[in-house]
Amino acid sequence: MIIKPYVWPVLLIWFLSQLTGQIHPSTYTLGQREGGHLHAWVFFTHKPPPSIPALDRFNISEKALRRRRNRGSVNDAISREGDRPVSLDFVLKVKRTGATVRRVSRWLNAVSVSATQQQLEELARLSFVSNIQPVRKMASSPAPSNHQVQALLKPQTGSHQLAYGASEGQLALINVPALHDLGYTGRGITVLMLDTGFFKDHEAISPDRIAGEYDFLNNDPETQNETEEEALDGQHNHGTATYTALGGYRPGILIGPAFECTFLLAKTESVPDEYPGEEDNYVAGLEWGEALGADIVSSSLGYLDWYTYDSLDGLTAVTTRAVRRATQLGMLVVTAAGNERNNNAWGGYIIAPADADSILTVGAVTASGALASFSSHGPTFDGRIKPEVVAQGTNVWAAAASAPDAYGAYGGTSLSTPLVAGSAALLFEAHPTWRPEDVRTALMATASQADRPDNDLGWGIIDVLAALNYNEGQPAVIHTLQIDEIYPNPFQPGNNPHTVIKWTLAFRSSVSLDVYNLLGQHVINLYHRSSSPPGPGSVVWRGTDGRGRRVPTGVYLIRISTGQDAISKRFIVQH
Repeated sequence: MIIKPYVWPVLLIWFLSQLTGQIHPSTYTLGQREGGHLHAWVFFTHKPPPSIPALDRFNISEKALRRRRNRGSVNDAISREGDRPVSLDFVLKVKRTGATVRRVSRWLNAVSVSATQQQLEELARLSFVSNIQPVRKMASSPAPSNHQVQALLKPQTGSHQLAYGASEGQLALINVPALHDLGYTGRGITVLMLDTGFFKDHEAISPDRIAGEYDFLNNDPETQNETEEEALDGQHNHGTATYTALGGYRPGILIGPAFECTFLLAKTESVPDEYPGEEDNYVAGLEWGEALGADIVSSSLGYLDWYTYDSLDGLTAVTTRAVRRATQLGMLVVTAAGNERNNNAWGGYIIAPADADSILTVGAVTASGALASFSSHGPTFDGRIKPEVVAQGTNVWAAAASAPDAYGAYGGTSLSTPLVAGSAALLFEAHPTWRPEDVRTALMATASQADRPDNDLGWGIIDVLAALNYNEGQPAVIHTLQIDEIYPNPFQPGNNPHTVIKWTLAFRSSVSLDVYNLLGQHVINLYHRSSSPPGPGSVVWRGTDGRGRRVPTGVYLIRISTGQDAISKRFIVQH
């Protein structure tokens, strides 16, 4: 059941969870699985220093290290906190309660477990456990809406060098053939696919381009259907379509934007279960692919079951937090906005992790460029425009998993996403020194309505040729700043004298930091400089308004603005 996005009941539950213990109350209902077990995230308070620090313990590939140095935003190629393994002692103590450890996340410093209620309560009493939350599941899958294989579309004929067959229209809409004519094909770029599985025996898929694969459902290195049950469920169908829309190659029938890229395949999404798409598999797949050196993530998955609209603030969802970490390490994450526009219970909004501030969220249009009827809209809860860009998401030509030579027309933001991710691979190939934010900026700034973005089409239909030549190869940065941390959050004035707000500025600019309530009323200005130097900055707030009076309990928005950019983050004051 989808929870309606009422803010205050959710906050009440959250407040109660802080007063009554470390286990979020929804864990007992939304974490429920077959056999009476509960699936939950167990977050740890810290990572004890390793007894013998060693780089090889992190299992980070040389390609990943190069990408981090060249494109990442962290100070060290190895992030000493994020890459250090979760404490083995903590994990063993979790297991001693009888709970089964499903996944271990070094980025989140957490494990996901399958446990009874009694075991969870025992875990909550451990001194090193900070809190326990349900493992989220996907109530409404952003799967293609018209997955039935149709008759082969009439091939289009153009003046380009390659024979695109029925895929020419979806590529021409975003100007991909022009880059192919220039010789860009995705060569040397590694794309991580997070999906349901992949029919690798299809003629449009080259085994030589698959550098690695892992099935996070069955914990083995095979992402193609392995059992008759998986075949009956169509487990690898969706991933086959998204893979080939991005990188398939069968001249005269289908060519993807980045048909010479290298692939890492992660099978993270279960099709038949009543609780498909557990996000711990998503996080595990993201960490796995990053360590192996992926440059781009193409994710046609999303989560909304436990979350409510106020969770879409770029900070709350577990997958959103993991995506933010991946971006800091130099990966561009491209994700589907979702197909929820007509989901009145949800409000038609995007789904997690599409709310991340650093992600490239993709909506869908028709072949004529009109908004697709299902494409989820923004804004995020903190007021940012979503999606960022759009591409064709109806009648997208891709491989079908029914036979090695089968093809079909598919629909959904699931299919517009790999078209944009493949386009991004061409830009990375053409501009090896570009960082994820450069590619994201170039695609947004040159899209069809860049001068008037909205919450339906974002900045518009991408034009990858215009993006290639954006600002003569020196793309400006749309996001000139980022909020790094608000701590503590929630802020309890009775327990803490103040909260600290930290940010990073890309280059010298005016900076103003203000607090607003949910009614949009200005509470206080905390910082204003007409010329602030680039780099980190911080300010403290003692929970008072402009007249020195304590503000009441509630949700507030911290807004930092420069001359070119503005970012807002949610903040809770609890007396």
